[in-house]
Amino acid sequence: MNTRLPDTPAWPLSRELDMSEFDNIRELLEMLMSEHTPAKHKIKMKTSFGWEPAMNVFETDGEFVVIMDIAGMDPKEIAVFTDGNILRISGVRKDLIPPGKKQFHALEIQVGPFQRLIGIPVPVDRESVTTHYANGLLEIRLKKRGDHPGKRRVEIE
Repeated sequence: MNTRLPDTPAWPLSRELDMSEFDNIRELLEMLMSEHTPAKHKIKMKTSFGWEPAMNVFETDGEFVVIMDIAGMDPKEIAVFTDGNILRISGVRKDLIPPGKKQFHALEIQVGPFQRLIGIPVPVDRESVTTHYANGLLEIRLKKRGDHPGKRRVEIE
């Protein structure tokens, strides 16, 4: 039996993959799996696209705070979005190495696109978000809310 493949593929070969879609799914899965895992056993999924800047995430009495290490970036190349449940930080760090022939002895600074999704574990006022970028650190602050929208305690009679 002679099986012949069709002359045209079922999908366009020239379509570029938008890897940020895969990174969004990966980070959301990571957050979902980590919610049900003890803190010392957080599940981390590796990405094959972009890089992940180091960050510290913590709460104070009145705020939810993220500090991200993204030295060498133009603040115009950084985007911060939140819906009050998830904080998304993305951007592109451009290569600062001048063109031309060179011999590298170390090449450790990551460049290119990045994106981080951070689950916000407490109620926050999404309109209160403030950002500050200095000395290579991006600081993002959201004020906590005292209420829990959509949830209320029901007294039993």
